[in-house]
Amino acid sequence: MAALPPKKKQRKRNHDAGQFDSLRWTSSLPDAGDDPFSAFAGLNDFEGGVLSLEEIDESEWGLELPKVRETRGKKQKKETKRKREREESKGDEVTGEEDTNGEAVKEVKKNKKKKKKKTKKAKKPEESSEKEEEPVNDANTNDKTDVEEDEVDDSEYHAWYELRLHPLLMKSICRLKFKEPTPIQKACIPAGAHQGKDVIGAAETGSGKTLAFGLPILQRLLEEREKFERRQAEESGKADETIVSKGLLRALIITPTRELALQVTDHLKQVAIGTDVKVVPIVGGMSTEKQERLLKGRPEIVVGTPGRLWELMSGGEIHLVELHSLSFFVLDEADRMIDNGHFQELQSIIDMLPMVREGHAEDTENCVTASGFQRKKRQTLVFSATIALSSDFRKKLKRGSVKTKQDGEINSIEALSERAGMRSNAAIIDLTNASIMANNLEESFIECKEEDKDAYLYYILSVHGQGRTIVFCTSIAALRHLSSLMKILNVNVWTLHAQMQQRARLKAIDRFRGSDHGTLIATDVAARGLDIPGVRTVVHYQLPHSAEVYVHRSGRTARASADGCSIALISPKEASKFASLCRSFSKESFKQFPIEASYMPEVLKRLSLARQIDKVLRKESQDKADKSWFQRNAESIELMVDENDSDDERANNIRKKKASSAQLKKLQQELNSLLSRPLQPKSFSSRYLAGAGISPLLQQQFEELARQKLANFGNPRDNNNKKKMVVIGQDCVEPLQALRSSGQEVSMDTKGAAEKRRNLDNLRRKRKEDKKRLHDQKRKERKRLKAGGD
Repeated sequence: MAALPPKKKQRKRNHDAGQFDSLRWTSSLPDAGDDPFSAFAGLNDFEGGVLSLEEIDESEWGLELPKVRETRGKKQKKETKRKREREESKGDEVTGEEDTNGEAVKEVKKNKKKKKKKTKKAKKPEESSEKEEEPVNDANTNDKTDVEEDEVDDSEYHAWYELRLHPLLMKSICRLKFKEPTPIQKACIPAGAHQGKDVIGAAETGSGKTLAFGLPILQRLLEEREKFERRQAEESGKADETIVSKGLLRALIITPTRELALQVTDHLKQVAIGTDVKVVPIVGGMSTEKQERLLKGRPEIVVGTPGRLWELMSGGEIHLVELHSLSFFVLDEADRMIDNGHFQELQSIIDMLPMVREGHAEDTENCVTASGFQRKKRQTLVFSATIALSSDFRKKLKRGSVKTKQDGEINSIEALSERAGMRSNAAIIDLTNASIMANNLEESFIECKEEDKDAYLYYILSVHGQGRTIVFCTSIAALRHLSSLMKILNVNVWTLHAQMQQRARLKAIDRFRGSDHGTLIATDVAARGLDIPGVRTVVHYQLPHSAEVYVHRSGRTARASADGCSIALISPKEASKFASLCRSFSKESFKQFPIEASYMPEVLKRLSLARQIDKVLRKESQDKADKSWFQRNAESIELMVDENDSDDERANNIRKKKASSAQLKKLQQELNSLLSRPLQPKSFSSRYLAGAGISPLLQQQFEELARQKLANFGNPRDNNNKKKMVVIGQDCVEPLQALRSSGQEVSMDTKGAAEKRRNLDNLRRKRKEDKKRLHDQKRKERKRLKAGGD
């Protein structure tokens, strides 16, 4: 490395040899002609004589210069700009041997840099094409998706190409491996994306309604961007200006539950990868400040629940209040929106929407911020799992004569659609079948006593515990009781209900998704919209209050052409309600879920111990809660609490606690000893396989093994392979397989059940009248005797 001249030396060019020797260069200098100093003509331009990489090329001069990292600060940009202007001003006027030697070095270096930059720019498309051809381990997910898309066979997605979707959307569909559109998607996408119509869609749960309204939204946004870019390119030749749809709210999607809103957001984000369209969820139970920060990013699509949306709108959130550019208003699970008293905020949100008049443009016609593309009529999309529209619904929309309640509340999907501004030429798509249920769903029931429901549920989760299972309860109290028992019995369960915090709800759903054989105990808050893959079984621990909720509960399984089963636990009190459900679905027969009775004694024994343990634990927790409540309230009013208990009472309390602790420990040891071995029939023989008889469960497994053996018979490759051990017993048959193999069809006599219920009601009424008449006779007899005695 060259020793640089000290700062104290004179900073100007001097041809004195003594000053040149003071530089003390250690490397050999090139031949500079007659004037050996002309090669350093530009050195005086630098303070302190420091040479930069722009001035001297070490390969030409033989100098070993340190590698200095280029900075792009403001000072350096100004210096390079001044040098460039100085060189251009000199031009051809600067002549002489000194200029040719000094400035030539700069020009050669700059030309080299320009050539390098050009080659780099030219190589970029080649490198990108090479990356698409050869898979590269890159951190960028877009490169990975491009690699995967090139390997996709277009013939597999032929049905999607018929819908004429944008290429970016088709890439996402191929990446997500959606082979073909569902019937609701085939019907809704052309009407919503290409014809610009309003849509009312109804299809069974799990039929893909999210993409049925999500793809038309993204399709229209992408088409408008391309039109705007082409128009700008034609007018000014610049297509890199701000896209018209960025920064404005274009689509507002409202869902009844928080979980459904988050799920819809995730689906739309997956499809919108590569489109630069922002999707943001706005739901309750989360930080308002964080959601306000998300809205400052001005997303084009907002998915939310009515409560939190109206809270932010009424608070003056600018992005949600500026609805002049809104192109889509979507109501998902609209039948849930019309429940009385649940969604008052929805009516307020709808009233804030700009009015849409038939045959006229929107009220945004004179709005300066709305472009020509955005002045199109707003599209209203209403989706539901069930639908009930009158035959003259279109005429009512045209006349605006849809009836509502006296106080103006929305009481039907017709009133909801009319209030939201739906036009009379709306596309009405009803794909619900007569039974409303999914085609691949197997329905069954178990008749049992109310106190035995816990035992039958434990039997299902233990003997047929394959796949994910959702257990639905009507009340939160029943949910807590059931989850406590199942946890004591070492069953892997999570809970979900409306009183949980949003963070806990999301955590429970995520953990349930991550478990292949987990169980989720939930109220009807999880009955709508949740799309959790791999849910094989739905158990109705308590029957819902309406047939509609039963449909949505059962729809958590058998989704997207998959199969599944539902099991309803029916107590004698719920027999009439179950009969009315069958009558509403036009069900003439139901399958009875097969129960191996020899397992039940062992199940009941374990459950009895679990109930005793739960009782002791509940009492202890209740005592602690009462004591802490008393202390907190005493401290709040600044009272000193004196312990007035005598020594005998304290000793008695200590003895009770010790006895309770000993009892709890004994019960837990006994239960743990039972849980340490697999659940077996009462007459099970560990010495002989058929010691307890061949049950339908074992019979099915034997038949399956025989079929496998026959299939492999005669194959020489399998004869040399070592046979694997086959486990016969529990946890080998899913509930659906057991139902299909051993379930018995039971005819549901709904008329007979209704008549039986009427007879039972008449008998109860007659007994009550007889009891009242007898009571009146005794009272009159007492009065007569008392009057006679006087």
